[in-house]
Amino acid sequence: MGRPRIERGAKQGDVIRDRVAAVAARSARPTSLLGQKTDRSVTVPLDQLHPDPRNNEVFELGGIEDLARDIEANGLAHYPVVRPHPEFEDEYMIVAGHRRHAALSLLVEQGHGGRFGQVACHLVPSDDLDSGVLMLTTNVRQRDLSTLERIHTIAFAQSLVGELREAGRLEAGTTTDGKIAELVNLAPRTVAYYRSLTKLIEGLRALLDERRITFTTARELAQQPIDVQERVLAQIESGEDGALSGAQVAALTESATAKDPTVAKAPDAGKLITALERAAERVSNLEQATPDEITTFTPRIAAVAELLDAITAKRGV
Repeated sequence: MGRPRIERGAKQGDVIRDRVAAVAARSARPTSLLGQKTDRSVTVPLDQLHPDPRNNEVFELGGIEDLARDIEANGLAHYPVVRPHPEFEDEYMIVAGHRRHAALSLLVEQGHGGRFGQVACHLVPSDDLDSGVLMLTTNVRQRDLSTLERIHTIAFAQSLVGELREAGRLEAGTTTDGKIAELVNLAPRTVAYYRSLTKLIEGLRALLDERRITFTTARELAQQPIDVQERVLAQIESGEDGALSGAQVAALTESATAKDPTVAKAPDAGKLITALERAAERVSNLEQATPDEITTFTPRIAAVAELLDAITAKRGV
């Protein structure tokens, strides 16, 4: 069975080894990735190669048909990077190369299993955290990301940084924004900008990606509660297509907020009685201190007393 042709500029093992070393250094745990040879290649049956589910939550798998045609004509240019599957023995999970895997799967479906049913892969021993970092850093440096992907990568990086910190794998003094900026290859100010958009619901993120709303409008919507965002999205989707101005979205937000069915929370009776007792004590002290001034509040105090009497009578106390 013929193996896909692999074109080489620099030695791929050296490239991968350098990248793995960089990831290991960033995660402050070099032995986790460098404890074994990082230039080992394995040939894996395509049905034993599994995508990392996190990849599809962050990155889009676009242009698969075009990539498949290119691979069919020119062979596979680069090894997919894989790790041992955390659950299935003798099977592998993709770290980098999800689009290549999707393109190869398409070629097999189209009857090219004899040529592409097995794929040469670069094996990198790693855990979930290391593979997540490598998957993220590889994609953001090799692809032009959409706005939606940028938001997802920031959210994913934020989650990774939290896990790295909890695992004690960040150097002392490392800030969350600084680490995210390093992972996603953006300036800290840009990271802060995109982080403000991670609170947008998916539908509004899609509208931003389609440029139907502006970044400024999206940031304002991200500050609204989820239920308000959902109502704004529903109103937008029920209207005419096309880009919306900030004023139009602001009007929709105001309308959605006005329809917010806010229900007053039932007060705790014990806390209310305690508050009344304290208030009565303070009024009593105030009356002793300034008897002349307190007379101006006598009608209001009498009204409160009458209200309390009415409540007592209603409750039959």
